[in-house]
Amino acid sequence: MICSIDTCFLIDWTRYSRRKLLLKVFDYCYIVDEVLNEIRSENTIVFISELLARGFLVFYPFRREIASLVRELVETSIRDPRIRTLDPPEAYALAIGIRENAIVLTENRGVLNLVKLYPKYSASVWRSYELLQELFKRGLIEDIDEEIKRYEGETRHKFSRIHRR
Repeated sequence: MICSIDTCFLIDWTRYSRRKLLLKVFDYCYIVDEVLNEIRSENTIVFISELLARGFLVFYPFRREIASLVRELVETSIRDPRIRTLDPPEAYALAIGIRENAIVLTENRGVLNLVKLYPKYSASVWRSYELLQELFKRGLIEDIDEEIKRYEGETRHKFSRIHRR
């Protein structure tokens, strides 16, 4: 399986002590410069460097081909008040997911709402909650409730009850 990733997901996931489990689910992960340009934390930079060195993070090579889709996604989010406006890093992650049939890793509600409200932008979008569920399903974590508590405590990212279907 392949994925694309945006900044918010990457920053949160870096804070998680079991962050390398990401490599057990996906073969590789597409990233764009816009994501890297938003990173300020030294810990996140170190984690990204490790993932790049391992060949897990891969710069998306077909940016020109999806530029019009990225623009369309941003414009759609601007025009629709039900959707939080997408920034380019989130729009690129979603565009890559759409084009490559990759799982989009994001915590951005704008991406989630856009995909839900506009079927033509169909993509599989996972938040960290869905990734933790996948890790549990694969037997890579033993207790989903304890792992969620660990994740929330380490990342300070609280899952709402709505997340927990």
